[in-house]
Amino acid sequence: MTTTTLLSNELSSLISDSKRRNTDLRNAAERSLQELKSLPSTSEQQVAADLSRRPAFIDPFLIACETRNTKFAGSGVTCLQRLVIGKGLPKSKLKNALDAFNACADLGLEIQLKVLQALPALLQNYANELEGELLAGALQVCCFLQSAKAPTVSGVAAATLQQLVTAIFEKVSDEDRTASQIPAHHEVPGDGEPIVLRPAAFDAYRVFRDLALAAEGRPTKFVQLNSLSPESSLELVHSCISSNGRLFALHPELLSTIGSNLLPLVTNALSEKLGFPMTVRCMRILDLTLNRYFHRFSEELEVALGLLNHSLDADAATPWKRAISAEVVRHFFTNGGLVIEAYARFDQGEGGKPVVQDLLATFVRLSAEKPAVIGLGQQSSVPIGPSSKAESSDPATLEAAGGVAGVISSALGVTETNVAGISSQWSLPRTACLDQLDKVDGPPVPETYVYTIVLECLNSLSDSLARVILPLTVQQDQPDNRQTDDGQANGRLTDGSGTRLPRSKSFRMRSIPVNPLDVEDGSIDPRVRAVGGLVGSCWPAWLATSSTFLNAALEEQYYRNLIKAYQRFTQVAGLLRLSTPRDALLTTLSKSAVPLHVLSAANSDGARSPVAESPRVFSNPKNLLSVDSLVSQATSLSIDRDRRQSAEPPRPMLTTRNLLCLRALLNLAIALGPTLGTSFSVVVDTLRQADLILSSGPAQSFVRQSMTGKGQDTAAAVQAFSAEVAAVESAASRLIESTADYPNDAFMNVLKAFSRLLGAKSLEPPLSPRLSQVSPPSTPTSKHRTFSGLPGISTLAEMQARDYQFVVPKLGALAELNIPRFVSDEPSSSGWDHLVNELAQVATGSACPREARRAAGNILCKSAASTILAVLAEDDDIKASIQRRGLAVLLQIVDGIYSKDSELTSTDLDIQVLVFEALKAVLERCGDSLIAGWNKTLAIIGSTFERTEEASATDPGNADISIEWQHVTEDFVSVPVGRVAFSAMQLVCSDFLAVIPNSEIPSLLELLRRFIGQSEDLNVALTSVTIAWNVSNQMLGAELDTELDVMASALLEVDDKEERIRREAGTSKAAQLMLLLLHICQAVCETQREVRNAAFQTLCSIFKSHGSRFHQATWDLMLRSIIFPVAAEDVITYQPSKNGSRKETLNVRRSDVDSSRAIISGVSDLVAQHIRDIERLQGLPRLWEVFLSTMEAYLDCERHALNTAVYQAVSSVLSRVDAESKQWTTPLYRTIAFWLKRLPGQADDMRTSDSNQRAYSAYLEAASELYRLTKDSMSPPQTRKLIDNICECIRTSDGPGPRADVNNLSPVQAKALDLLKQMRTNLSSLPSRLITAAAELSLLYCDAADHSETKQGPTFVAISSEAIDWFRALIEAHLGVPEIYETDTLSSALKSFRRMIAAKYRFQTEHKGVALWRRATFTALAICPAVLRLTDDCEQSTGNAIWGEFASIAAGIVAAGGLDRVGDRVKIEEDESFDVENFRNLRSQLVPGLGRAELNDGVRQIYCQAIFEASIVHQPEPEEILESSHSPLEELGKIRRGRVKHVPYSQRERMSYVCFEELIALSSQSDDSEEAMKLAQAAAPLLILRLAIPIRAYIADQPLRGRRPQPLSELEELLFCFEQIKRLGLHPQALAHDPVAEGRTGSSAHLQFLLS
Repeated sequence: MTTTTLLSNELSSLISDSKRRNTDLRNAAERSLQELKSLPSTSEQQVAADLSRRPAFIDPFLIACETRNTKFAGSGVTCLQRLVIGKGLPKSKLKNALDAFNACADLGLEIQLKVLQALPALLQNYANELEGELLAGALQVCCFLQSAKAPTVSGVAAATLQQLVTAIFEKVSDEDRTASQIPAHHEVPGDGEPIVLRPAAFDAYRVFRDLALAAEGRPTKFVQLNSLSPESSLELVHSCISSNGRLFALHPELLSTIGSNLLPLVTNALSEKLGFPMTVRCMRILDLTLNRYFHRFSEELEVALGLLNHSLDADAATPWKRAISAEVVRHFFTNGGLVIEAYARFDQGEGGKPVVQDLLATFVRLSAEKPAVIGLGQQSSVPIGPSSKAESSDPATLEAAGGVAGVISSALGVTETNVAGISSQWSLPRTACLDQLDKVDGPPVPETYVYTIVLECLNSLSDSLARVILPLTVQQDQPDNRQTDDGQANGRLTDGSGTRLPRSKSFRMRSIPVNPLDVEDGSIDPRVRAVGGLVGSCWPAWLATSSTFLNAALEEQYYRNLIKAYQRFTQVAGLLRLSTPRDALLTTLSKSAVPLHVLSAANSDGARSPVAESPRVFSNPKNLLSVDSLVSQATSLSIDRDRRQSAEPPRPMLTTRNLLCLRALLNLAIALGPTLGTSFSVVVDTLRQADLILSSGPAQSFVRQSMTGKGQDTAAAVQAFSAEVAAVESAASRLIESTADYPNDAFMNVLKAFSRLLGAKSLEPPLSPRLSQVSPPSTPTSKHRTFSGLPGISTLAEMQARDYQFVVPKLGALAELNIPRFVSDEPSSSGWDHLVNELAQVATGSACPREARRAAGNILCKSAASTILAVLAEDDDIKASIQRRGLAVLLQIVDGIYSKDSELTSTDLDIQVLVFEALKAVLERCGDSLIAGWNKTLAIIGSTFERTEEASATDPGNADISIEWQHVTEDFVSVPVGRVAFSAMQLVCSDFLAVIPNSEIPSLLELLRRFIGQSEDLNVALTSVTIAWNVSNQMLGAELDTELDVMASALLEVDDKEERIRREAGTSKAAQLMLLLLHICQAVCETQREVRNAAFQTLCSIFKSHGSRFHQATWDLMLRSIIFPVAAEDVITYQPSKNGSRKETLNVRRSDVDSSRAIISGVSDLVAQHIRDIERLQGLPRLWEVFLSTMEAYLDCERHALNTAVYQAVSSVLSRVDAESKQWTTPLYRTIAFWLKRLPGQADDMRTSDSNQRAYSAYLEAASELYRLTKDSMSPPQTRKLIDNICECIRTSDGPGPRADVNNLSPVQAKALDLLKQMRTNLSSLPSRLITAAAELSLLYCDAADHSETKQGPTFVAISSEAIDWFRALIEAHLGVPEIYETDTLSSALKSFRRMIAAKYRFQTEHKGVALWRRATFTALAICPAVLRLTDDCEQSTGNAIWGEFASIAAGIVAAGGLDRVGDRVKIEEDESFDVENFRNLRSQLVPGLGRAELNDGVRQIYCQAIFEASIVHQPEPEEILESSHSPLEELGKIRRGRVKHVPYSQRERMSYVCFEELIALSSQSDDSEEAMKLAQAAAPLLILRLAIPIRAYIADQPLRGRRPQPLSELEELLFCFEQIKRLGLHPQALAHDPVAEGRTGSSAHLQFLLS
């Protein structure tokens, strides 16, 4: 509804309702309505603007409100509210409107709400006009409505009043931003002089003052706030201060009001017993003032803080007032540096009161007032909560939270349960007491709520102290002390360019934190001194309070916060060099980390169970306990937990909270380490005690003890404990690392703190300077705690056993981290002398534990190596001296081990391993910088081998050490020692060969030969072989060709070559190379199989890489003396022993076959690679004879693997020979005999599982290369023998696997067939032999299929198919060769095809989708015309044989051998069509010549008999067809017995009728020629029998069928026969010679037989 409409309606209503009751109202309403109607109808804004210029318009609304009539007033307030919102109220009528609102403020709910809705808009739209009395009037209306009884009105009024007050102060802020434009006229009293204010500030001042007066219950001066309660006034005051903090700080008149009115009020609230609503609101204002305006009201707040402190006492206030006071104190401590400022102003000020000290003293009283409530015990635990004793929690969950699984262990193992303690679950109210403004009565407060606030105050205080001190202790110019990985590994400080930076004392001094008390900086000095004074005076109270809570039942987060606060406070004390509080705090923290009763229990258990040495302990220098050891055993232990729980009583143990304290102690040591002095022993002792407890028994005991509650799953507990142990380990590691930057004196204190535990040395108690102004009470200590923290240990041996495990690894870590210190500083001042002396006593003491000796030796070796590495960048003189000294120390250690007469122990061997590892490290890092001590280095490495009794001891101090290698065996002293020594040997040979003096090379080669020859570590031997190869490559890298050739020529005439080489090896590079080759050859002949293989391969690699540089003399020597003898020595191993059979020898040497193959291949490859150099030798035939003789010896072993290698070797060599080479004439003749002599067959004593495929393949490859070189000179007998051997390879090959050669040739088949196709055919008898070979190969598939049930092997399908095509090509190419017809070659070949065609479906495998019988049919038809034409020129017997084979082929085509094996009807029909077509083609070739007189009758009989048999549609009974020796017409009229069974018809019915018709055609030829007659005579009897068969069957079967019809196929056949009988006209002489026909002639002679 628009404003105009609303006003019009309301005015009309007023006019109507007031006609008789109020004339003035009616008249005013009528005038206003007329004015409203006279206004133009525009926008709402325009209407409001027009009305705002008509003051008289609102008169009826004002009159209506003054009538106090609910109906009239409602209309009036509604219209006034709409005008206020739309800015349509005339500014001159503002007071009248406020009076109207005030007049009807009590007339009803709706009117009151309308008034409240209008006031915010009034203040917003008329802000500039609403000031002074007008503003007071608006506020007065709100205050009046807030006191209304209706809750809705009261609540809305309170919110509106809050909104109005907020708007007032916002107006002041706006006024301040434009202060230069607004004059100030109003004076108000200030502190000493009046303050002049601007209008908005003046109004705000008066409103705030009246609110303060109303809160005090005093009369107001500006706004009548009599109806506003003090509580509401205080809420408004708090809202004003909290929302306008900056504004109050800029307006002193407002602060003056706080000081003069509010602070006395809130101070009285602390001392008086007010109700909760008033108290909580006063305390909120006090809290706000204390945190924001402490500097302004410090004197007033001093009193308030004292009263707050008093209110914290249990007897001084109610629980809720105590909680409120504690909350205020918490905010006081939380506010940054407020506590520090309070201490500086009050405690340190002249005449000031110890406010902060009193507060901390109160904390002490609070912490101790109710021990049972906070769960105070011997150590901290997880709170259970205020529950009944019958309730409990899951111990595993509690332990995971950081406790002791719900129990507090006592010294006697007794446990206390159901500790309440402090937890956020029950110790905190849902809402802080200061925020519970809606409560009338004091809320219930958790009993432990105050203690949580104390803990928070401690945390806040420590954080405030740390924020002030810690930033001032950092060196501004301190460089980054952490080095890169390379810098740390080198143990030296480096700059960016790698230049050595010497460590100076000034550098190390920068690692010492600055003492802020020594800084002369005026801006921070007062705060620092205040912190120093606070810590110095309050640390006893802090220590007492925190000590109590350290043993209370706290929730995890509370306990961790307490530890953090404790750590920060202690760190501040240490940074300020307050030694007394620092040491007291460290001592207390150490007791919390390792409680005395836990230590005593662990000590008693350790006394009963001696400590076992563990290598892990000594190899883990920076850690305490392996975390994995706990986690991995939790599962297994949970299975038998119940059984062990009853058997083993619980004992006190460390918890995660103890470890948390220990970690805090270590972190403090890291932060304060350089400043601790002798107090560092406190940290070391505590760390030692924790190590004692954690290592006093196996890890199972800790896991088992954590299962002593009712929990069933300890995984969480174990995980929590393990995680905390890992954190402690990390802290301990960082502590050790931090010592690298300590000054020398501080580092010496660290060394002494650790080393004093060795041998139970004593240490002077720490003496710490005290601040003169601080005199705290002494901290009580336990007289039972000794310097080592091991009370109850009475024997020195037990102490040492445990101390070694703890101290030695730590000393090793310190030594490793401080190598730069030892190098750059004097040994006495840097601690080097002290460290070496202590470790040397351990490493050399026979009474020391084994692991301790190993660890000490390890540290010494590493330190010695590190010192050598640290001077790599120094001058050569310094470097050489350090290197000789370090290597001499290592050699002395080794000689010291073997100089003893007693047996070597495992510890001695371990120390020797350490020596080698140190040597290896030196070699790895030095590189070319290692310039001295090579004889010592090789002597150290050589100590890994056993020596004979005649060997003399070496002198490590002697500069010229010579080794008697004849007394050094090839046996390792110990395999692990040998492996480590070998790694050093690898480095020498790979990186230092060029820098080793020439006189030391023979020793190096001797050492290398022993590593190759040892049999205890195969990997070492193999790697040594590789090293020998690398050494040879480096030797051959020099120009040795001439020198080597001269030496080779000289050695050819020398008998003892090795002695000559050894003599010259010290000076001659060529002799050194020959010595190395002899060592490798010796390894091939004498070492184990794997090494022998590697050595031979290395030998081959050497010759392959550098053989091209050898001259002829060198090659001759190498082949005769090194290469060929290697193979000759190898083949001897296959010869049978004197007392053993050959089979036994083969069985023994089977594992060496691979080695022999490698040797054969290697020898051949060498010869083949350098064939051009070798074939120029004059003794080539003799060398080749030696080679072939060795190969024949391998063939005599009759193993396929060796055969393969031999023929591959021959093939490899021959492949490099040129066919035109004349030097190879004699060797090739010898090679032909070698190849033809034998086939790589299989002896009876050989394993049948070995395949001969690879052997045959290699054999054929050799034949191919041999034929390439000798095909022009090979004789026909040799060629035929070659073909025979090739075919035999195909025939006897046992691979590939089944069906693998169906579509593709096997490798052997392919190579053999290709070689056969390459044969020369211009020699006599070769074409016929090749044709025969092709025919034989084509039948391999059929032969293999016949034996498929008994033989596993190739199918020969692919080779048979390829042979068929090759056969056709041979026939077409050599058909005119008479030799083919003069012999039975062609007829024999045709028999193969006839057999394949006749077999047909017996063998169904296809080659690439084509059956072999089809391929054979194609080939037969293709060669048929040409072959038949040439039969006229050959002998009659040969022609008859060829014609007979083609007739048989025709028989095979029309027949269907093996048809019963095929079930695919489509395939049968396709094959039938194929056969019909090919039969007709073949018939056209055969029939014209088949009747010739030159052919005997048997050929025609074969053809006709095959046609007759194929024409049978329904299978007759056996007796119906007589044998071929009888005439078909014999017993033609004999009727068999009838049958009614179903007789299947032929599946090739079409072929049957085609053959039927062929019989008719042959019998009824009208030609009078002799050829036609002979064909008719052969076919006619068979035709008459064929016609009679269905007729006889009908006569015999039809009577038995009755009325059943004759089968359709039989009926069709019968009708076909009748039709043919009707048309048939026989050749007149067709039956003339048949014995049964008795000379009957004529074309109807058949009817006499068929119709009779």
